[in-house]
Amino acid sequence: MNNDYEKRVLININSIFWDETQVKGIFKKLLSKKDKEETSILKFEENSILNNQSKINSVEIFVLEGTYINEFGEFNSGTYLFLPKEDEVFVKSNIGCTIFRKINYFKDDEQIIIDTNLTPWLPGHGNLEVMPLSTQTALVKWAEGEKFIPHKHWGGEEILVLSGTFIDEHGTYPQGFWIRSPHLSVHFPYVEEETIIFVKTGHL
Repeated sequence: MNNDYEKRVLININSIFWDETQVKGIFKKLLSKKDKEETSILKFEENSILNNQSKINSVEIFVLEGTYINEFGEFNSGTYLFLPKEDEVFVKSNIGCTIFRKINYFKDDEQIIIDTNLTPWLPGHGNLEVMPLSTQTALVKWAEGEKFIPHKHWGGEEILVLSGTFIDEHGTYPQGFWIRSPHLSVHFPYVEEETIIFVKTGHL
């Protein structure tokens, strides 16, 4: 699904149905899958466990709602995790949670865990504010009415709209839209209201 990284992909996550997984209480909205690489939204109901058998992946996660638990601790909404190894047998949620998750996209020994609720924003281009998360990933806060310079994506770009509405010459993307743009794609983005996006670049 959406396994051609040379094509643009646009998904309104709010408009697609949850798929049941093989595990009771775990639901998925699959956004992209290529070999072992997968991007999805996962929903955990109360007291659900992801896998009864050990399964190791590298993961990149942003907790959208609730509390996510793994072998490294308990993580509330707004937490970013970049883990070279995570064992699914320890992954669960006691109160339920929803996460954006990418698995098996990198081979990196660096481990990063950031509570974005406690991390300061840094000044970016114009009136943008940026919160770096990993080498290729950041949160970007757009002030009301902010415009960015037209630019080209070397290595592609991936955006999840967390709040507000992101806009470019190709369309309008409210909260819950996921956009993946290929290598050397070009756009001229702007916003009309304060908007926060999760953005990943240079990985396609």
